Amino acid sequence: MGILKFNNYQKVKSVSLSIKLRKIIFIMLLPLIFWILVALIIFGFYENKVAKLTHNVTISSKFNMDFKGAIDLKMYHYTVGSKQQTTLPTSDVKDAIALAESLKRTTDCKESRKALQNILEYCNNLQEKMHMIAETKEYDSRQLQLENNIYVLTRLIQGKMIDYIYYEAGYMAVLEENMRHDIKIVIVLAFLFVCGSISFLLTFGIRFSKSITVPISKLCHNVNQVGQGEFSIPEVNSSYIEIAQLNTGIQHMAMRIGILLENVKEEEKLQHKTQLQLLQAQINPHFLYNTLDAIVWLVESVQQEAAVTMLTNLSVFFRTILSKGNDIISLKEEIMHTKSYLDIQAVRYQDILEYDISLPEELEQIKVPKLTLQPLAENALYHGVKEKRGKSAITIQCYKQEKNIILAVSDNGIGINTDKLRTIKEGLVGSKHDGFGLTAVHERIKLYFGDSFGLKIASAYGTGTTVTVTIPENFQL
Repeated sequence: MGILKFNNYQKVKSVSLSIKLRKIIFIMLLPLIFWILVALIIFGFYENKVAKLTHNVTISSKFNMDFKGAIDLKMYHYTVGSKQQTTLPTSDVKDAIALAESLKRTTDCKESRKALQNILEYCNNLQEKMHMIAETKEYDSRQLQLENNIYVLTRLIQGKMIDYIYYEAGYMAVLEENMRHDIKIVIVLAFLFVCGSISFLLTFGIRFSKSITVPISKLCHNVNQVGQGEFSIPEVNSSYIEIAQLNTGIQHMAMRIGILLENVKEEEKLQHKTQLQLLQAQINPHFLYNTLDAIVWLVESVQQEAAVTMLTNLSVFFRTILSKGNDIISLKEEIMHTKSYLDIQAVRYQDILEYDISLPEELEQIKVPKLTLQPLAENALYHGVKEKRGKSAITIQCYKQEKNIILAVSDNGIGINTDKLRTIKEGLVGSKHDGFGLTAVHERIKLYFGDSFGLKIASAYGTGTTVTVTIPENFQL
């Protein structure tokens, strides 16, 4: 649809505004030559300004769509040691610097030039942070620098480029207003001279003035609409190439700004998703410390076989957390992760903990978000089994129900009292982070599969608790 709009001026029988003015020179009397020249100078001046603005907005919009995604992806591959990116993408940053300097040379608006200066400073800082990552050998430190330095700087650069586009759009509105004002002055003065001429010249002059002022007024209205956040603006038809091109530039600018705003919304959604993933992926350091202490105790007690088994389970536990960077894994892998966790805890709580896991073979390859069952098993252990005196059991069942998959984590521990259970259920509905981390799992399930999926909890104090996870049978990334 945008292409049809932008090529509209080619469908209209167009004529150059300068040619039209030359015809007026031959028709009108010599005293009018001066005013025609003045008009030509004004039109040429504004045409040049508008062309530069349109060019600057176009290339800055394209840059803003491509730069952040490309740099972030290349730096991610570089930090993780991927063969796809073995060198720092400094050439991309240099290209961005060259583009900003080029824009600065053709930019008149003070605010826009300031935004470009900020972009140049951020780009220089970005190159320094890239070299810092190159000099860092530790993987976790490189990833931390990638998150806190590279991603932040590329976001700042993108934000400043959006500011630049905004200021240029505002400057274009001012320019259009000045152009309309100057044109009106020329028309009024020309009209005074035409009043003494024949009626044909009077009629001709009026028609000519309307053919310019009406489209420009509409263009100014369109620019004001864009400034107010309305990006679906009507076309302005004109027989003049310059006005048609100006209309094309404004239409293109409105479309690009709309796309940029949509991209910002998507990035905010992705950022929220990432925060939930990080929240879910946090590991309780006390679990690690206690596990290592238990291994030391087993070794000191000459129980090498038990120590080896516990180390193996710990290895499986962390290997599943990493999962080659994948956040979606098979149900079989998630069960292995949860089983390794329970095996480790069974050594520490052998007097009170038993568990049973049921996974039909046909459900092993069902895709689930990583760290879906383990947090539920952890909740069952710490808030159900440990709180009850005597031995308790945790049961994990996986089964198909119509077109959905049900994952149920049950315990016959102490259970949850009525008030606390009501608070937890309200937290799941309102996305409040209450209920021993259940909300984090619930939110991730909804993000991936939709609001019709998620967690449900049922409990009776003194009897036990059951948490069920509902996910679709078929899920494509």
